[in-house]
Amino acid sequence: MEAILYAEVYLICIVGLAIQFVWPGSNDTRSTMELRMRQMLGCFLVNFTFNLLFTLCNGILPLTTLSVPLSYLFKTLYFVSLAIGVCGWYDYALAVEQSKDRAVTGLRGNLPMYLMAAAGIVIPVVNLFTGWLFTIGEDGTYTRHFLFTVYMLLMTGFTWMGSIKVIRRMRKEADPSERAHMTAVACFPLCLLMALILSCFGEEIPVIVVALTVELLCICLGSTKREISMDSLTQINNRNNLIGFMNYKLRNHSGDLYLIMLDVDDFKAINDTYGHLEGDKALVETAGVLKRSCGEMPGRPYIARYGGDEFIIVMEGSAEDVQRLCATIDAKLEESNRKEQDRRWKLRLSYGFACWQEGMDNKAFVNAADENLYRNKKARKRERGRTVGR
Repeated sequence: MEAILYAEVYLICIVGLAIQFVWPGSNDTRSTMELRMRQMLGCFLVNFTFNLLFTLCNGILPLTTLSVPLSYLFKTLYFVSLAIGVCGWYDYALAVEQSKDRAVTGLRGNLPMYLMAAAGIVIPVVNLFTGWLFTIGEDGTYTRHFLFTVYMLLMTGFTWMGSIKVIRRMRKEADPSERAHMTAVACFPLCLLMALILSCFGEEIPVIVVALTVELLCICLGSTKREISMDSLTQINNRNNLIGFMNYKLRNHSGDLYLIMLDVDDFKAINDTYGHLEGDKALVETAGVLKRSCGEMPGRPYIARYGGDEFIIVMEGSAEDVQRLCATIDAKLEESNRKEQDRRWKLRLSYGFACWQEGMDNKAFVNAADENLYRNKKARKRERGRTVGR
C-alpha cells in the first residue's frame, strides 16, 4: 500500500513537470534562458521517472528473477540522472547570475559542473561492484550505505556554490521581479538539504520529490514571468516591466533617483536606407552596449526598451554618476563602431535625463527626461548644421 502511494506521488509530480516542460513548446523562438530551464526540467523528469520505475519494479509488481537486476538498473540511473539534473540547475543558475552582465561562463567557469557530473556518474556505477552507495537484497529490500550520505553532501555543497553566486548577484539587482526569480533559484540547495535530513528516516515518505517539484515549478513561473517582461528583440526589460518597476522604485529609493531617456540617432535613416533587419541589429547592439555599460556601475542601473528606438535607464546616484554612465556608453559605442568596420552605419545615441522631484508620477518623470532629450537632439542638429556650413 505504501509503495502504491509512493508511486502515485511520483506520478503526480511527473505530470506536473511534464506540463510545464511541454507548455512553452509552442513558441517558435526560445531564449537561451528558456532552453536551459527546459533542459533542467527534462533532466528531473527523467530522474523522477527512473525512481517511479524502481518503485514499480521493487515494491508493486510481483518479485521475479528480473526484479533485482532491474531494480539495480533503475536506481543506478536514478542517482546518475539526479546528478545530471543538479548540474542542469547549476547551469541555469549561472545563466541567471550572468544574464544581464556578460556572456555565460565558458569551460573554465563550468569546470565544477563537469566534475560534479563525472562524480555523479562514476559513484553509482562503481556501486554496482562495491555496494557502498546502496544494495538491493534478493527479497527486494533496498538499503542505503555510507556513500549515500557522502553523495548527497557532495551535491548539496555543489549547489550552494551556485546559490551563493545567485545571492551575490541578487543583492545588486534593482528589479523586484528579477529578485523574486533569483530567490526561487537560490533556494534549490534547501531541497537537497531536506533530502539529506529526511534520509535518516527512510524513503517511505517521498518528501524530496514534492519539494523538488514545488521548487522547480516556482523557478518555471519566475522564468515565465521574466520572459513576459522581456523585450523579445533586445532581451532587456519591456515597457510593461518598466511601469511596474517605476511604481516600485518611486516609493522605494534611498538617494536621488534619475531617469535617462536615450534614442538612436538617425534610426529612421538606417531603416529606410539599409532595411529593417539592419535597424533591428542597431537596436540589439544598443541594448548590448547599455547592458555592458550599466554592468560596470554600482547598483546596476535598470534598463528597458521604451518603444521603437527609445531606451530608458533608471538609477540611483548623483548627476556626476549619470554623466559618467553616459560617457561609458559613448566609449563603448565607439568601440563597437571600430570593431564593426564593415557595417554601413555608425551607432550613436542622444541622451536626456531628469532627477525625480517630490510629487512626480511615472508619466511626469518620463516626460521630464524626454523634454531634455528633445532639447539635446535639437542642439546637436544645430551644431551639425554649423559644422556642415563651415
